[in-house]
Amino acid sequence: MRVKSSWHKTAVKTIEDIGSAMAFNSWRITKNQLEDLINEGFVVEKEQVFDVISEYLCFLIQCIDRLVFESLDSSQRVELLNKLAKQSAFYYQENKEDRIGNGNHWKSFIDTYNERSKDYSEFEFIDGKPDYRFYRYFAEKIQKAMTDVDSKWIVQQMIEIQAPKAFDETNKSVNNLISVTKIITKDEQEKQKSDKVTRSRRPSTRPDLAKLKSNN
Repeated sequence: MRVKSSWHKTAVKTIEDIGSAMAFNSWRITKNQLEDLINEGFVVEKEQVFDVISEYLCFLIQCIDRLVFESLDSSQRVELLNKLAKQSAFYYQENKEDRIGNGNHWKSFIDTYNERSKDYSEFEFIDGKPDYRFYRYFAEKIQKAMTDVDSKWIVQQMIEIQAPKAFDETNKSVNNLISVTKIITKDEQEKQKSDKVTRSRRPSTRPDLAKLKSNN
């Protein structure tokens, strides 16, 4: 499944734009990872799917927070994390409603996200990557969401294969999505749109057409 991972080289984007793209990518990466687990023979029952999804999304958002630390200022990081959490909660709510049924799935995800954020803050990135404890914590949370028959095998699979793969895909996406010409505020973006002259009202660059227009 293809993941959007870059803008045009001269793009000017808001944190909201960047956050929306990162949330979309995180959701797609999570779905791809679920397919990987199933293809590897792990059993993910219907009621387990969304527990696994929420753990993946929390893990990826925490990775993104560490990856943008040197590229964004503190206010931009806060705005980005808020957008990621809210957009991820929206995807979670929408998809769980379709698969499981009605419920306050949004709040369930946000509660899990807030709890995981506190726990992940205890772990480190070393040389730009999650340390072993970071991966181990994630793997153990996935283990709790799996069937008993798979639980003893899933931790090693997560630490050695799935988590590093998910991180590498996220890392590539983040690097490209924040490599824009300029990051502006939402207000600045709206002002640019209002100030922009539509193509039909721009002066013609062809003298013959301009003269014809003036004679009409």
